[in-house]
Amino acid sequence: MMLNSLPIMRDAFEQMEHAELRALQFRRVRALLDHVSNTNGFYARLWREHGLDITRINSLEDFTKRVPTVEKSDFIADQVNEPPYGSRLRHLIGNAGPLMLFTTSGTSGQGQELHAQTLRELQGSSAVYAYMYRWAGLRPGDTALLTLPLTMLGGGRLEYHGALDYGLNVLPAGNYDARRKLELIDRFKPKGLIGTTSYLWHLAAIRDEGADVSGVEALFCGGEGASLRWYGRLERGWDARVFDRYGSTQSRNDHMFTCEEGLGAENRPGLLHNIDPHVLLEVIDPATGKHARDGEKGEVVLTSLYHLDTPVIRCRMKDLAVYHSGSYCRCGRPFCGIEIGSISRLDEMYRIKGINVWPQAIEQVVLGFYEVDEYEILLSTTPDGSDQAELRFMPKSFLEPGQAALLCERIASEIRSKIALRFEVTALAPESLARSEYKARRWKDQRDYISDAARTAHTP
Repeated sequence: MMLNSLPIMRDAFEQMEHAELRALQFRRVRALLDHVSNTNGFYARLWREHGLDITRINSLEDFTKRVPTVEKSDFIADQVNEPPYGSRLRHLIGNAGPLMLFTTSGTSGQGQELHAQTLRELQGSSAVYAYMYRWAGLRPGDTALLTLPLTMLGGGRLEYHGALDYGLNVLPAGNYDARRKLELIDRFKPKGLIGTTSYLWHLAAIRDEGADVSGVEALFCGGEGASLRWYGRLERGWDARVFDRYGSTQSRNDHMFTCEEGLGAENRPGLLHNIDPHVLLEVIDPATGKHARDGEKGEVVLTSLYHLDTPVIRCRMKDLAVYHSGSYCRCGRPFCGIEIGSISRLDEMYRIKGINVWPQAIEQVVLGFYEVDEYEILLSTTPDGSDQAELRFMPKSFLEPGQAALLCERIASEIRSKIALRFEVTALAPESLARSEYKARRWKDQRDYISDAARTAHTP
């Protein structure tokens, strides 16, 4: 691990006192509320329905107490009422210059959210990503290889623009197969690799002994609830340091990053620092709405302080994590954050090969076949480090081998068309599975890298 030995430079925000940083956040919240109330039909209507008078918001405490939260179902309903953009984005169409448009994976069974970003907001997103690359020791002029494909999803495109704007030479290799990516790593010797945790392990697992990856110093992981032990295994596999990250399509960037202090240890995990000058992080009790104390677990709620044109204000992410103030990390920065390895889901979502998958979306497909009585899903890690999803179903009556094979292919094809993932489908004998009233009990996550927090979150 030959990470850049130069000291990590700090900007003015990183040297602020806590009170000074909170005052800055409130000034930006105040400007956000004033702008959005006059320009955005979605939030103006929401606040009016809740009787909110934004002139009475005089502190961050007022903001978190009085301003209502939003979530995925609100965005979907808005798009259904005013397709395709919804009242959140309607005011921008044809009036704000080019827009970056993003969809979510659409595997929740509720539909795909549509999110956007103007060019001035893209500059804000790039300013946030600069922390990730700088804290990892990368400098403008260094090279990074992006393993994520460029699609309608935010993941891939956002990291690409952030890396370019930071000054990195970016190899957009996401649309190539794994062998081709390894050839590019061997040829160009990038210092950084950007991808999901499981995919970076997959590359390490299939790498030939003769492949030269000695130039890789930083692994930018994320997208999955991995454990510290798995990160350690990944670091040994590449002889490079892991830098974790957290973000979402709703926020249109990653905005929590590991600093130079690293991942921490089992008895004291490291911190994913939120970039507080640009994003307001809350971690709340899902039942009461009260903010978690230092070391307590709660639901992540986000407000972007620089998305004035396409705002996201107090958005509940359905992610649970352990909250810490900035003082938790030895680096001394004032930025708060969440504990590495503590992230799990409040709902039943699973992340498979970088795609969010909800059990109800699979249920809608599988139980649409009248021959299926019951089923289960097994998630595992293949010897080459890839995610593997197997669906095993119990038919209502005996199937001849040819009938079973045809039905397996039909189910696999329908799943692939709905969520863009390939499931291995196996037919079992009638009465071989116990019937369950709980969706989560149909799913068994046995993947090697999944953290205990993420695994136990799906246990009823």
